Amino acid sequence: MTHALNLTLPIKQDAETLAKLQHLKDIFADQVQSKIADALKQSRIVHFARVVVIDDKYIQVITEYEGSHQEYTEFFRRALTPVFAQIFSLADTQGLDINDPTSFFEFSKNRNARSLGTAADGSTDISGNTSGWLFSAYDHMTVADILTKLGK
Repeated sequence: MTHALNLTLPIKQDAETLAKLQHLKDIFADQVQSKIADALKQSRIVHFARVVVIDDKYIQVITEYEGSHQEYTEFFRRALTPVFAQIFSLADTQGLDINDPTSFFEFSKNRNARSLGTAADGSTDISGNTSGWLFSAYDHMTVADILTKLGK
């Protein structure tokens, strides 16, 4: 079953944070993107992923993935701790301990913006509620199924 993560964080608006945001934008393509891509490929559960900054006011980590929500967040907490630490430093992360699996999961869960609509396949979101709508052109095939069909 494919799930959506729409992790949405309001960016603090002080000069220091906005400078860190600009630095992240400046280095993302050359230094961050490949780290994320490598972890995503290793996971074999993520269909698509992107990081979006909206008007320097919000940063989003948006993915489509399969499997257990907790296993998903824990894999990426471990594989990308420095990347998430950099992203999370831009927002109010009161109560987050990035080194604690439960804290990381709860933080992610509480900042996941639900898609509009209702999942046609009965899937649940990271909070355990019925998911919002997520279209799949390939009927929610797994990453492994797709890669096998592609001979990879």
